[in-house]
Amino acid sequence: MSLSYQSEQNKKQSSIGTYVICLVVLLSSVLIAIYVRNSQEKALTTILQGQAKRTELKLTQSAEHLIGELFAMSKRWINNHRTSEKNWRADAKDFISRLTGVSTLWWVDADRNFQWGESTEPNHTEIIYELLQDAEFKEILDTMAQKYLPEISRTYDLAGKKWLYIFVPIGSGLNVDGAFIIEVNIKNFIDEQLGDPLVSGFYTEAVANEELVYSNVVDVKDMSHFATATLNLDSDQDGWDFNVYPIAETSQIILSPLPYFIVGAGLVISLLFLIALLSRLKATNQSLELSKQISETEKVQFELEYLANHDTLTHLPNRHYINRFIQKKVKQGLLNNQKFTLLFIDLDHFKDINDTLGHSVGDKTLKKLPVLFNKVFRHDDVIARMGGDEFVVYLPGELDVPHVEKLVKRFMKSLEYPIEIGEHQIRLTGSVGVAFFPQHGTNVVELLSHADAALYRAKDQGRNTYAIYDSEIEQKAKDRVELISRLHTANDRDEFEMFFQPRYELLNQKIIGAEALLRWSPNEATLIAPDKFIDILEETSLIIPITWKMFEKSCSQFKQLLKLNDTLSLSFNISAKQLEHPDFIKKLRIVLSKTDFPAHNLELELTEQTLIQNVENSRYILKNLKQMGISVAIDDFGTGYSSLSYLKNFPVDVLKIDQSFIRDIEVDSGDLELVKTMITMGKNLNITTVAEGVENENQLKLLTDESCEQAQGYYFNKPMPFEQFEKLLTKTFSN
Repeated sequence: MSLSYQSEQNKKQSSIGTYVICLVVLLSSVLIAIYVRNSQEKALTTILQGQAKRTELKLTQSAEHLIGELFAMSKRWINNHRTSEKNWRADAKDFISRLTGVSTLWWVDADRNFQWGESTEPNHTEIIYELLQDAEFKEILDTMAQKYLPEISRTYDLAGKKWLYIFVPIGSGLNVDGAFIIEVNIKNFIDEQLGDPLVSGFYTEAVANEELVYSNVVDVKDMSHFATATLNLDSDQDGWDFNVYPIAETSQIILSPLPYFIVGAGLVISLLFLIALLSRLKATNQSLELSKQISETEKVQFELEYLANHDTLTHLPNRHYINRFIQKKVKQGLLNNQKFTLLFIDLDHFKDINDTLGHSVGDKTLKKLPVLFNKVFRHDDVIARMGGDEFVVYLPGELDVPHVEKLVKRFMKSLEYPIEIGEHQIRLTGSVGVAFFPQHGTNVVELLSHADAALYRAKDQGRNTYAIYDSEIEQKAKDRVELISRLHTANDRDEFEMFFQPRYELLNQKIIGAEALLRWSPNEATLIAPDKFIDILEETSLIIPITWKMFEKSCSQFKQLLKLNDTLSLSFNISAKQLEHPDFIKKLRIVLSKTDFPAHNLELELTEQTLIQNVENSRYILKNLKQMGISVAIDDFGTGYSSLSYLKNFPVDVLKIDQSFIRDIEVDSGDLELVKTMITMGKNLNITTVAEGVENENQLKLLTDESCEQAQGYYFNKPMPFEQFEKLLTKTFSN
């Protein structure tokens, strides 16, 4: 074999070896490239899943916060037995301004009638009328009313924007007072929560019922990489799917062109190893950075979760937490026969501290309460602030009544020690309602409702005491609910009517007018006096529509009597809630115009307490009444604690001396002297005095001797239906 042949063979073998080595290197580089690409794909998938989870958590917490704020507004409504429209609108504007994405807030009453609304969007306040006709909208209201839970609507397209509506019931059970509904601009709300995608590194799309309802995606060429989170906040089964995509910069960082460089540099094994080493190092650094980001995110998530479940003022668990906690304990208790006790605590007259010393002192007082609670209750008892000055305490285990009473008394005793807030010594008392599980309820709503009912029994007993829920409390609550229902029905059926009690001029004992008095006649044989139902009308604000209806009817009826004597005066009682309403004067003018009743023949009766609830508003109202020619009478004069000090502040025409002073003037010299003083004061101030409740001739003679000008009472006439009063006047003025 020649050397040349051998050389050729060596070259050939070398070439083959080279080819083999190149092939091996190329195959190795390809395999390594595939491995790196798969690693990058997995890393991107993990990051996207983490971002999707964070998106779900962020939106869930934001939505729960939004619903929680709406529930807090509902609670204030229930605690305050509604509120004035002015206060509600101020609260609504504050709500909208604080919560990005919320554009409109409506109150829809229990009869599905729109009452009030506030909006930052043009013409959106009136949209509720169209929505209330929408079948799905009605169905959501029905579901919310049945379950007493928040509900969320489908999305709606309005003016090129997408909106959804969140419903929260006001109250629960038969006490539902309608719903608060907020309109949420989906784009603004989600943008606020997710922030700028160029900062976060991710785009997001939201799909509901196969419809794209939100997107901040801009120019994504490759949408094959994404992760999905599903969000559902209400009681139905429908949810939203949020698809998270990486922005171009994120994709470029994670899905780097490293595999292509590996293939291109595959012929150089050393460079291949170096690139692989650098890629591994880079991946490690990215992993470390990702771990750091995850740790920071977990820290933020922990802080957000803490804020969602704790009161920011006292750092006690909040309403959201205790509701879920009790619900969990109820499930465990029913499964394992475990018992527990709930205490519902309310600080007596705490509002007076805020009103007199300021909210700052009130807040500082509340901040010191956790220390007091911890001295009284056990370490495994759970104490939560429900809002305002209300707290709930969960006591685990089976406790007998004496044990609970001892614990409650110890708590009330601890409140006797003054709390120092700056220069102030704050002394508190508290009322406590007690409910036992499972005797008094097998769900969180029943237990809290029954503990709350017991709390109100304690308040009715004079406060600074406690009450344990029992059948009597339950029956009283049921009776109250039934009476409220009956009063609503009575209003709808026009079962209320006005009786008229004549008023006499004592100098000649002639009728000069009459006081219109409300009566409830559910049937022809029954007549119910107002002391049986007037307080409920005040609490539920039914007093307003009923009073206006009866006022219009009284003006229409009394207008007929002016044909007999055009100097007769109609005296009509006005409640505090009616006087506080911002449209009081406007409504009054409308009724007088509609009935064509002369303003100078009208006298409005107001109690001292009604006038002093809002002195500035009362002055404004009385000034307008005087300008209209309407007389103003102070009813039940002398029973208030500030009669003389406030009398000079108001333009009053008539003082009606309360019958409690008239009743014993024959035998009680003190009452007689008080009546004399009132009559003299009236004369000095040029104010007419009227004695109420005159029942016999001796009382009449004493009043006449003291120059009391007018009187009414059973001695003259009892309150009578209009037809009977008309006959009396016809007989009187025909003679």
